[in-house]
This record gives sequence, C-alpha cells and structure tokens, in this order.
Amino acid sequence: MNEFEYLDQTPYLHSSDYLKELYRGADTKEKKQKLFDYIERFEVGSREYKGYYSLYQRIGKELGHIEDDKEEYIQIPKSLIAEYARQMMDDEDFVKYNMRGQRK
Repeated sequence: MNEFEYLDQTPYLHSSDYLKELYRGADTKEKKQKLFDYIERFEVGSREYKGYYSLYQRIGKELGHIEDDKEEYIQIPKSLIAEYARQMMDDEDFVKYNMRGQRK
C-alpha cells in the first residue's frame, strides 16, 4: 500500500507539512485527488486551517474542483445609476446616515 492509498484508511490527521511533501511527490491526478479527499474528510480545507487551506486550494484549482475567485462585473447604464442616486439623495435617512453633514 503506497502513502496515497494509506490516506483513505488512516484515522488521524497528518500535519499540513507532511501533506505538502506528499503533494510535491504527487505525479498523477489520482494521487492529488487522494490528498484533496483526505483534507475534505477531516474538514480542514477552510481558511481557519491555514496550512491545509492553501494546499486544499492549490490542489482543488489544479483538479478543477475550485474556481479562481475572479470578480465579476456588470454594466449598468448611467441613467439608472443617476436615477438611483437621485432617489438616495431624496431619502432623508440615507442622507442623515451616509452624508454626515455634507448636505444641508
């Protein structure tokens, strides 16, 4: 049984440093998938687990499980923006809490 197959059965969580070493030696998608699944199984793929998170993100993006966080932009006609701005300026509560005395 190789190190990657062992990950399916081990009852404890290896250090992120050890998993990074395994990742460096992972030369197939199957091995990288084993690492990805292992991190998911122990639920340490979130930001609060920094070492695991960075590895999880790297592998996930490489395998296509996680998309890059790209900002999405939409186009809004200037006329709609102007209308919205007029409505906000007419709203006394909006002006009171957001303009901080700039408009009198």
